[in-house]
Amino acid sequence: MSFSLARLVGLAGASVALVAFFLPWVTYTQRTFSAFDLATSLPPALAAVKAGGIKGFDVGLWAVALAAVLAIVFLLASAARPADPREGRFRLWATSAAVVGLAFALLFVASGLLGGTPGIDFAPAAIRPDNQVKATIAKAIAAGDFVGIGIGAYLAVAGFAISAIGALLARPARQEGVWRTQDFVLLAILAVVFGAIYWAWLQPYLWIEGIAAQFGQELLFGLWFVSGLLGGYIIRRPGAAFLSETLAAFAEVLLGAPAGPILIVTGFMQALGPELTFAATGYRRWGWGTMAIAGAAAGIVALPWNWLRLGYFALDPGLMAGLFVTRIIAGILAGLLAKLIGNLVAATGSLNYFALGRERVREV
Repeated sequence: MSFSLARLVGLAGASVALVAFFLPWVTYTQRTFSAFDLATSLPPALAAVKAGGIKGFDVGLWAVALAAVLAIVFLLASAARPADPREGRFRLWATSAAVVGLAFALLFVASGLLGGTPGIDFAPAAIRPDNQVKATIAKAIAAGDFVGIGIGAYLAVAGFAISAIGALLARPARQEGVWRTQDFVLLAILAVVFGAIYWAWLQPYLWIEGIAAQFGQELLFGLWFVSGLLGGYIIRRPGAAFLSETLAAFAEVLLGAPAGPILIVTGFMQALGPELTFAATGYRRWGWGTMAIAGAAAGIVALPWNWLRLGYFALDPGLMAGLFVTRIIAGILAGLLAKLIGNLVAATGSLNYFALGRERVREV
């Protein structure tokens, strides 16, 4: 086992987040609850409710504990194989787990600190759990009036942030993934182009609801995965998909997207699926099948976050199953579209300085 300072920092952060899961997260006049208490108290209280309200809120809470455990496991795997060329993927998976946990912990804190009206609203600008910690949950479990957010929630946020930083800074076993200036330039170009496309895509997304309801929206949702898929496909370095999708979301915010800064977190979540898929192949397989799987992964990994924000977990279970299948189809189409776009651009010779372009030159 090789425990570098960065790995130790990452392990410490994830451990803090895991312990924080059992510390106070919210206080009401009747009782103080840890995240574990809430996650176990909500399902029985909502067992008779088929759909609506805060159904699914416990999913986000359990995701926090699972993310902490996964971050610890992957960092330990990285420490056990410091010289293995595949070591980098373990750190990347640990970083991804920490980012997922951070996103859900932040959403919980925001739902207690920000105002809003609970209920089902499918507008993409709405933060669905907004005000639920203050009002809806307290009512469901008869806990009394909201008093404040507990130390556990804040420790979880800090722990996940530290864990992600530690996992990222751990020394890699090989240097072939070093980034070049042209890689960063391409990322900037993709961010600007897809930031504008993502921003403009909101109108068709809202328009289709009147024709095909949530099924139509889930099908169109796939376009918001393309930047990360395309960036990873062209650059083929660790972190390319993650940065490409996240920077596009950041550019979308700068262009005035109605959802605001929360989209950056959404970009994080939508980038994880493709990055994890590419890492699983060692960044060596880029066929149609791999891109289809990466697209589906983008939709599946981001789904709990997207659905929690949009209130979809409050829908009828049968309807959710149909939406889940639609999301997978949308993701697969996004992966195939990204590969098609990459191939068409590479055919012009403009990507010869990148991995995709060099591959095509060798084939010719």
